Amino acid sequence: MAGHVRVSPHLEVILGDNVVLRRRVTLSGRGKLVIGDNTTLNEGVIIAAYESVTIGNDCLFAPRAYVLDVDHRFDRSGVPASRQGYVTSEVRIADGSWIGANAVITRGVQLGESCIVGANSVVTRSFRSGSVIGGVPARSIRDRSD
Repeated sequence: MAGHVRVSPHLEVILGDNVVLRRRVTLSGRGKLVIGDNTTLNEGVIIAAYESVTIGNDCLFAPRAYVLDVDHRFDRSGVPASRQGYVTSEVRIADGSWIGANAVITRGVQLGESCIVGANSVVTRSFRSGSVIGGVPARSIRDRSD
C-alpha cells in the first residue's frame, strides 16, 4: 500500500491478496468494501461505500476513477438536497474489469466480468459481461465477446 491512502474509520474493508493501492486513494463511507485479489487502484481513486461496494479479482482502476453507492435524495421540492438525506444502492464490479481515468460509477451499477469503461465516462446503469462502454451517460460501444 502506497503512502497517503485514506480510509474512513467507520468503513469495513476486506482486501484480497496482492491488492495495490496507489498514492492518494480514498476509501470512505460506513458500509462494506470488498476488493478482490490482484486488483489495482491507481493514484487518486475514490471509493465511497455507504452500503456495499464489491470489486472482483484482477480489476484495474485508472487514476482518479470514482465509485460510489450513495447519492443525495432530492425528491422533495422546496427542500435543499443537503437536508434530504441519502439513498444507497449496492455496486458490484466483476472480475477482470478495467475502469478508465476519471470515470464515475454511480449507485446501483452492476458491471459483469471483463467490462471496460472508457476514460471520463459516467456509468449510471448496469452492463453485461464483456461490455465496452463509454460516454456521458455511458452506453455500450461494443461487446468484447464478438
